[in-house]
Amino acid sequence: MPVVRKPRVHVFDDDSTNLTLFKTFLASMGYEVLTFDGPVVCPVYRDNRCIGSKPCADIILTDHQMPKMTGLEMLLQQEQMGCQINIKNKALMSGDSSVKSDERLIKLGCSFFSKPFKFQEISDWLEACKKRIDLLKPVAIIRKEERFPFAAEIEYLCDTDDTNYKGTVINLSNSGLCLKAGNPLFEGQTIEIKTDLPNTIRTAFVRWVRELSGDFYIAGFSFR
Repeated sequence: MPVVRKPRVHVFDDDSTNLTLFKTFLASMGYEVLTFDGPVVCPVYRDNRCIGSKPCADIILTDHQMPKMTGLEMLLQQEQMGCQINIKNKALMSGDSSVKSDERLIKLGCSFFSKPFKFQEISDWLEACKKRIDLLKPVAIIRKEERFPFAAEIEYLCDTDDTNYKGTVINLSNSGLCLKAGNPLFEGQTIEIKTDLPNTIRTAFVRWVRELSGDFYIAGFSFR
């Protein structure tokens, strides 16, 4: 039988007390909860646009007033990057009533909660969000560490044949890499890296793939 996962919620707030309250509240309702103490446009890919085949979450709750950028600015940038999360499953929270009438928020189409609010309001909204979620479809793996730009040509073998393929590493970390390849790849596939890399890893697993123009592919790999 297909495995039904928990719905995943991302909560953004620079107030640690609020994050703890939300994490406890949402976990008690059966949600997988990931919290962030500052705005993060894309917790998974961190590239110029959302290039993965899966969304990083099902629901987003964000405070408005945060360091570096506001919650609204973060949501707007997510849309510009091609965020795959349903905009109706995103909500902005603020004690500033003028934010609700911001034309950018209205045009964006996400929900708004005025502070102070009752958690029952959030609960009712979450129930509506769940009707728009397919829990049989997986969400993306959240990176445990940041990847850094790393341009290098590598050779590798796929587990499907004995051909030596060549690709270009775009970024790299101790737990994964992003690769531009000239051969088709698919999720769950294993490759054996024949070229020495700084992290000395030899075996990598395909986590997501996107086809580019010109018969090229870009894929994300993890090492464990």
